[in-house]
Amino acid sequence: MTLLSNMDKILYESQRQGRISFYMTNYGEEASHIGSAAALNNEDVVYGQYREVGVLLWRGFTLQQFVDQCYGNKDDTSGKGKQMPVHYGSKKLNFVTISSPLGTQMPQAVGSAYALRNTNRVVICYFGDGAASEGDAHAAFNFAATLECPVILFCRNNGYAISTPVEEQYKGDGIAARGPSYGIHT
Repeated sequence: MTLLSNMDKILYESQRQGRISFYMTNYGEEASHIGSAAALNNEDVVYGQYREVGVLLWRGFTLQQFVDQCYGNKDDTSGKGKQMPVHYGSKKLNFVTISSPLGTQMPQAVGSAYALRNTNRVVICYFGDGAASEGDAHAAFNFAATLECPVILFCRNNGYAISTPVEEQYKGDGIAARGPSYGIHT
């Protein structure tokens, strides 16, 4: 977790200096990445968003691979320099490349989980509270429940959707309270 925090500091400063065009930090969320990754098998499939760097670290993605991806250089194994920074992925580590639009990974993850229904594998899909307000989230919740997919929908609720406070984003008892209305245990 210390490595992740230090990497965040260096890459965030690189972004602020204009050396890379985009970077999203993981500050305060490191333990949720490492803890959830430790509970998975390496064969399980991961759909992340911008802040799940710790999951890739846990699975063996190296610091050099992160830097290569963020700088989009020739050694980038994630996208050969064709992806936006912080859009990591690794077929070898079963980590699907990150999509830019918020929430799009959610129905994709449920579809992958549907394909894995008769195996001992699961799919975990990370998303933030902002993505939970997208239409894709509701579609994913509904399909996950009705199709009984082996998917873990992991909401990272830090109280903001980028810069919008949750109070301005939705009403009610929070995102976890939505699960039971779809038949999902929270």
